Amino acid sequence: MVDKLFMILQLSLFETLCVTGSLILVGIILGIIEDRANFFTWRVVGRKGIMATAWIGTPIHELGHLLMCRLFRHKIIKFKLLALKDPDGILGYVNHEWDRKSFYQNIGNFFIGMGPIFSGTAVLILGMYVFLPNSFATFANYSTLNPGMPETNILAKILALTADLFKSIFSVENLTSASFWIYFALAIGVSSHIALSREDFKGAGRGLVTIFTFILLVNVAALILNANISDFFTGILVLNVYLLAFSMISIVFSLIRLVLSAFAYFLAHLVPWIWSMR
Repeated sequence: MVDKLFMILQLSLFETLCVTGSLILVGIILGIIEDRANFFTWRVVGRKGIMATAWIGTPIHELGHLLMCRLFRHKIIKFKLLALKDPDGILGYVNHEWDRKSFYQNIGNFFIGMGPIFSGTAVLILGMYVFLPNSFATFANYSTLNPGMPETNILAKILALTADLFKSIFSVENLTSASFWIYFALAIGVSSHIALSREDFKGAGRGLVTIFTFILLVNVAALILNANISDFFTGILVLNVYLLAFSMISIVFSLIRLVLSAFAYFLAHLVPWIWSMR
């Protein structure tokens, strides 16, 4: 009996990772990229460099929290989609309350914390549909993914599809189009503020514990009732594969912003140094 309970515990941990892993991984990657990009931007032009993209990126970030609060029936206490003159430097916020006794609302904390990944990625995809319809057609190739492939193969497939997508986005035809530059400005603005804050991760952590507890209880019940629920978690894993694939758009545009900010930083510091050596 002890062995079965230990097995259920291991299985529950694995299934929790399957349910939440992609979101956590994407959140960490975006956080690292944005932190470095902000460092370079701040050193070159100061706070105004951050504020230049905040007017579009921050409202979309906060909308992600807000919409997830609605979805999981949390009570909205106060929110600000954009606060350019906050004395504490906070660009936006969503304050909410929930019923601590509700499994559903407690689980919602995880998705509320991760909300900006959903909203940011959705805006990038929608913007592509509006401004770059030919590239959006290439984006549809993600539907050919087979989540049943081995992990290394599925990751290679995602990277290959992402490479094809960005070749389409940065085609010569697009580079001479006004629609491309509108989309590019939108994408840089969104990707500049899509990363999760420390408070976002803290809130998501509360929900993560509840998700694990829920999955553990489901597995215990399945053992007692001798029920097979593997198909359900396989479906969740499939959703995570697509989420990771779609999130690659956010990651790549965040990387582009990092490269541009790093280039500006080194240009600003190297040129005066080279000039002084003359």
